Amino acid sequence: MGARLVKFSFTPEENEQIEAIVKVPEEKKSVIHGIVKDYKGKIVKDAVVKLFEVINPPCKFKPLTHTFTDECGQFLFGPLCPNKQYVIKVWFNDVKIKQLIIEPDCDKNCNPKDELSWQNNEQK
Repeated sequence: MGARLVKFSFTPEENEQIEAIVKVPEEKKSVIHGIVKDYKGKIVKDAVVKLFEVINPPCKFKPLTHTFTDECGQFLFGPLCPNKQYVIKVWFNDVKIKQLIIEPDCDKNCNPKDELSWQNNEQK
């Protein structure tokens, strides 16, 4: 048995002490929290984590939502309905990124018509 998050607002007056009793309603839904690590055990930030509901095992899934892992490799999905089967898929790319600057062949004052004529000649 869990408890649902309760939100309430208030505005205290000057020199006022507020005594609050918060009654939290029962919550039957669940959450899933996890950490994504690579094959070396290193945490993975910015991985895509996608949540699916299983419609017909083993291969028919309904995409529900997605998130990205934080700087600690953590993700969180919820609330999840009880007694439903879910699948999580994770994608991450451990590729080194190289910046490539591409400059046009002509000066900054290129004539766009020249570019179009060049493309038209290439297509012939």
